[in-house]
Amino acid sequence: MAERIVKFIPNNVTVEVPDGTNILDAQIKAGLVPDAPCGGKGTCGKCLVNITDGKEISGIVKACQTKIHEDMTVDLINVPKGYHLLTQGVERKIDIDPGLKAVDITVKECIIGDNRSDWERLKDAVAERVAINEKAIPPNIRIVSNLYNLLQANDYKVNAVIFNDEIIDVRAESRPVYIVAFDIGTTSVVGYLLDAATGKELAVASMLNPQSQFGADVIQRSNYAIEHGTKELAEAIRGALNSLIEKVAKKAKIEIDDIYAVNLVGNTCMNHLFFGIDPGALVHSPYNPSLSENVVVNAGHYGIKINRAGKLTFLSNIAGFVGADTVGVLLATGFDEIEPITLAIDIGTNGELVLGNKDRAITCSTAAGPAFEGAKIECGMRGSEGAIDHIKLKGTKFEMSVIGDGKPIGICGSGLMDIISLLLETGIVDESGRIVDEDELETEAAKANAGRIIEIGDKKAFLLADKNESGNGEQIFIGQKDVREVQLAKGAMAAGIELMSRQLGIQIQDIKQVMIAGAFGNYMDPHSACAIGLIPRELEDRIIPIGNAAGEGSKIAALSRSECKRAQKMAKNTEFLELATDPDFQDTFVDQLEFPENGN
Repeated sequence: MAERIVKFIPNNVTVEVPDGTNILDAQIKAGLVPDAPCGGKGTCGKCLVNITDGKEISGIVKACQTKIHEDMTVDLINVPKGYHLLTQGVERKIDIDPGLKAVDITVKECIIGDNRSDWERLKDAVAERVAINEKAIPPNIRIVSNLYNLLQANDYKVNAVIFNDEIIDVRAESRPVYIVAFDIGTTSVVGYLLDAATGKELAVASMLNPQSQFGADVIQRSNYAIEHGTKELAEAIRGALNSLIEKVAKKAKIEIDDIYAVNLVGNTCMNHLFFGIDPGALVHSPYNPSLSENVVVNAGHYGIKINRAGKLTFLSNIAGFVGADTVGVLLATGFDEIEPITLAIDIGTNGELVLGNKDRAITCSTAAGPAFEGAKIECGMRGSEGAIDHIKLKGTKFEMSVIGDGKPIGICGSGLMDIISLLLETGIVDESGRIVDEDELETEAAKANAGRIIEIGDKKAFLLADKNESGNGEQIFIGQKDVREVQLAKGAMAAGIELMSRQLGIQIQDIKQVMIAGAFGNYMDPHSACAIGLIPRELEDRIIPIGNAAGEGSKIAALSRSECKRAQKMAKNTEFLELATDPDFQDTFVDQLEFPENGN
């Protein structure tokens, strides 16, 4: 089969691919991590590129639907820049006592009549310094293979690195040891470099999850893995972690070889794809995970490039679509000690909810995120430069805030929520979700903006920016289909809240506080969230943004053995409500599809 040469600009990357390969796959092969929320099905239109010198095909095309039959240059016109990724979360004080420690020890020299091996004497010396049962320490052949020479060369004074109940390394000199705690989100990945001795956070780095090239949500990625295997998805996320490790080490000016542990949280699908576990169990009834337990393994076995003796911990999952990231939120908030009835929501590409207090907690998962992450919205995009992130009504004029202060090229989740709220408030959209006809407009603001109600194809839309006002020469609008997508997302979330309340035997008004985690929750306007019915209106003044609580939970578990065990206990004790099999879900979901009247 003939080979074709494709050059991608402005990256100036060239790749050779077989004739008939689509441009999206060529980007993936070139290592460019394209944005393909629909998984290459051609439905989202987010993978647009510009073929600048093709003879057979030229101009703007969908990368996933365009096959390469000639050499060409492709301009990646639709690559957003300047993503706003949330890295900070709620904080609470803990006693620093990580499983990872480094201690200076003096090993007793071997004398005639002492039959203890070098390893036994090393264990005894370690046990004198730290609370560890030397009889339970497993032998480490890698260390033992050079232990005699190391002890001789250093006058029996060495530095031992311990992880939980293992001696994982012995060094000639005393050096600090570090941990990187990760939050692997469906959309973004954040890494925190921590000093194991002090608990101090030394550096933070984040990036988009490169698995997005295989689909925006966990279902699309699971289906891709089932069809094509898990290798590509596993390698993508492991590569992302290594990239972030390099970044935080460079920021803090430390040696990667001094990093001896990584701690991970992520939803159950991210867990399975990281380890290369087939996710079939997650997408087929009864939707149980293949693995729930807390996992501790050698980091190098999974391609994580820290010290070769380093360890990797992935916190426990709760259920098929409620994973270690939710456990991280529970740990960060100390949910098992909270007295008042509390609703915790992590709104990402998936929406995980926990309702309860220290006595009882129930959790569920809803597919709320794709709309609010922009994947299923015609002009939707993630929170990056050029995204409309907030909209206010000043008199009769809609005023937009754009990330980066330039012209808009799309709308992100917080802006989407604002505009739907305002369209409801002004009566441009009714409670059924229909964009009304011009002769039905009643409010002054609606009549003043009647000209913004346009036809796109055969469907109504509300124009936010025309071609001259936008930053990409395209109309920016909210279409009727977009409103329906928001209804589906908010309906699922609201149904989950209602059904958990029933299961707990409480009324909505009994919920005393609502903790909103995740980037979207951090940037959204609580009034808009309640106006569209995503969160019950009576809870608006009880909403507390808590930032990236999942990442904070990952840090806490990394820095405290007791907190890590506490996380495992909370994961085990939290009840799971499977909405897909709940007999009341469908009726409740349908009831929740309508918007509150007039958005208030």
